[in-house]
Amino acid sequence: MAYVPTIRGRRLARELRQAREGLGLTGEQVAQRLGWGQAKISRIETAKMRVTVGEVMELCEAYEIAGARRDELITLAREARKQGWWHSYLSVLKSGFGDYLEFESEADQYRSHDIHLIPGLFQTETYARAVFRTSAVLTTPEEIDRAVEARLARQARLTSSEHPLRVSQIIEEGALRRVIGSSRTMHEQLHHLIELGQLPNVELQIAPYRSTNHLALDGPFTLLHFAEYPDVLYVEHFMGCQYYERPEETAHASVVLERLRRSALDPSDSIALIHQVIEEMPDDPEGHPRDDGFRV
Repeated sequence: MAYVPTIRGRRLARELRQAREGLGLTGEQVAQRLGWGQAKISRIETAKMRVTVGEVMELCEAYEIAGARRDELITLAREARKQGWWHSYLSVLKSGFGDYLEFESEADQYRSHDIHLIPGLFQTETYARAVFRTSAVLTTPEEIDRAVEARLARQARLTSSEHPLRVSQIIEEGALRRVIGSSRTMHEQLHHLIELGQLPNVELQIAPYRSTNHLALDGPFTLLHFAEYPDVLYVEHFMGCQYYERPEETAHASVVLERLRRSALDPSDSIALIHQVIEEMPDDPEGHPRDDGFRV
């Protein structure tokens, strides 16, 4: 499996490069001083390899870094190698989504737009189970259960008292009206959406059918903001996930999200529309199967 650096790993790489450049040293000079290959310095500074604590200590000595600054870099090296809670769920996650969860766990702010479904960060257990039941990859009840567990675990940061994720979510009206599972599932899901929309760290907006803003109809995307690292743009598609970090790419996504935010209903009107959809949604017809669990 190719190495994908965490946000802490990327920050460590950037700071080691800046420390070298601050001393006016070339990568070749550092490599010679430490008895390493020049390619190793390049791979460390571009976050293309894992860096051990011992290697960071050697680099700190070469760059004359001591005290609290040295301790900070060593801590970054240790934390960059830690496995997050999601690693035990990788077998049931979409290809590349574990990397996204790594980024999201470090992010301060999440801004997103979704078209077809209630986003995973807002899904109830029953709704998530109904979504996963249509998966061509998850084929057993046990796999469905694990995928649902992962989705619910991810939501913990919405209500965390220590490091709550600041969320700005735009959802197309069609996602509210598309029945996933059953009407009962949708009633529960929409009420849950209202509750989350009232959290102080969550801004929830609905883009109504009448909106003329069609900037992002190609698919959902999420822009993650970090305190000490450049933004990361995440785009999900049928075959997997893609990430974009170039400033022009993330800046464009930010502009699109702002335009979508301005054209969507404000949070209070969005909640009112969700209530309206709940009232208009018909009950399940008699005999309609319920989504209380996985059925083969």
